[in-house]
Amino acid sequence: MSLALIMLSACDEEFFEPKYDNERTLEQTVNDPARVEGMLLRAYSLMPSSPDAYGGFLDCATQNAVTNNLTNNLNKTLAERWERISNPVDIGGWTISYRAIQAVHNFLELGIDSNFTFWKGKSESDSTINATIRQRLEGESYFLRGYWYFNLLKRFAGVDASGEMMGVPLILEVQDANDYELLERNTFDEVVNQIVADLNQAATLLPEAYTPGDDFALGYNFNYGRATSVAANALLSRVYLYAGSALYNEGRVDEDMMAKAADAAAAALEVLGTSLPNIYDDGGEAFYTDSENDEVILRKLGGINNAIERNEFPPTYLGGGRTNPTQNLVDAFPLANGYPTDDPLSGYDVDQPYAGRNARFNATILYDGQAFKGSVIETFVDGKDYPGGSDAATVNNSTRTGYYLRKWVAAAADLNTNSNARHYFPLIRKGELMLNYAEAALEAYGAHNDPNGLGLTAYQALAEIRRRAGISNDEYLAVAANDEFTLRQIIRNERRVELCFEGHYFYDIRRWGGDLEDLNETINRIVITKDQLGDKSYSVEPLVTPQFEAHMRFGPMPFNESIKTPTISQNQGW
Repeated sequence: MSLALIMLSACDEEFFEPKYDNERTLEQTVNDPARVEGMLLRAYSLMPSSPDAYGGFLDCATQNAVTNNLTNNLNKTLAERWERISNPVDIGGWTISYRAIQAVHNFLELGIDSNFTFWKGKSESDSTINATIRQRLEGESYFLRGYWYFNLLKRFAGVDASGEMMGVPLILEVQDANDYELLERNTFDEVVNQIVADLNQAATLLPEAYTPGDDFALGYNFNYGRATSVAANALLSRVYLYAGSALYNEGRVDEDMMAKAADAAAAALEVLGTSLPNIYDDGGEAFYTDSENDEVILRKLGGINNAIERNEFPPTYLGGGRTNPTQNLVDAFPLANGYPTDDPLSGYDVDQPYAGRNARFNATILYDGQAFKGSVIETFVDGKDYPGGSDAATVNNSTRTGYYLRKWVAAAADLNTNSNARHYFPLIRKGELMLNYAEAALEAYGAHNDPNGLGLTAYQALAEIRRRAGISNDEYLAVAANDEFTLRQIIRNERRVELCFEGHYFYDIRRWGGDLEDLNETINRIVITKDQLGDKSYSVEPLVTPQFEAHMRFGPMPFNESIKTPTISQNQGW
């Protein structure tokens, strides 16, 4: 395992936040390169190491999924009422983000001094090595600050009592605790501009990739998991995509912001190439169990354990069956021929609803009749994976919708023998980057223009996503080629199914600025019955209707922060 990876996953609190009094003096600390770099690595260590970083998957607060943990705040947000005092969107939000930002500032205060020595050698090239390391670490600092401010912005931006679109407090240096009560929110635009400046600076300082081998400054073995200029541009495309969306622009799309989003994505794709690697064969696990998979732009080690399998395996595999994809999400997946299930040309058969699907569907959803780990999933009434259908399956660990989660679990994990699986969480991946480009380029340049000379238009980017998903001879997309309204709907649906359970859809459906009915569409389940001859019948039934109100397009500012710091304004309606 690389030094960077060990440090990102195993360093203790004291290493990341050195104490200057008694245990170590400031002089001792600043002369220890490992401890100074540790200040920066603290900001990496706080990045989520699992996709269920909201106390569960954030999709469980959308029409994509529900959780069988009825007391979970995600479930309460969806089935009851979103309350600011028990806000799942704040998990991994305010406190963690500002802690990471403070760690970055601790490093910037010491680590980019030209006199500081990171590499203590005796050769004539040592000064060059030190300069290279310092430049890389400075670039990482700006990347991380941009990353963490966007983490705050997407969760807490909103319109306050002034009627202005507000962001979060911008802190750009080490924060004194005595100043905390004086913090105020900056505007949305001010925060976006700072993130953009940081990520652009990072892109100029960071390498495109780390070279093979053990070079300490830029070698892959020592710098696995660190940011690159490609990651900076990819994240920049995400920031501009949000900033240009209707939610933040009084119901209209900002074409200038979308052009910048497309250009940032193009800068990353120019390095990566415009074709996507195949990730949906062999159960679709390649990009989260393989440390070298080309799909991932920035990854975080999730550990060598079975935590996600213990939560997500169906009960007859000794799991908790925690996350249950909905019929709504199942219906959103197009068939292998590219047609949506409700199109008469799709060939969709309500009596064989899982026939004619493709590898991406199978890699995401565990459905009745699907082979898994040497057995077959049974979610028909009284089947082994149906609540009460076996000794293992209870209402507390079984599906509420007729489906279990396939994505993110490693089939090789065995809860009987505690055989562990390795997981890598993609923080940024090529599929998202391609979808960022498709959406932004369509809004800014139209379906068939290629302003960056990539040989890639919005239409072609969308076609590549669907090709990789297993859709060949895509007649449905071809017919829509000159219909921008339909292409927009296809892009949005592709984001929904391609990026489900990655924390995007909750924010996407809001930033697109649709009607409130979109947030409150009834969530459906499938009920499968089996007769004495073994024939199955499928009935779609309502499960729950969300109760989101208009102001819930934006989340609340943290309840505790609003009490501690009354100068921080609250979003309207909260």
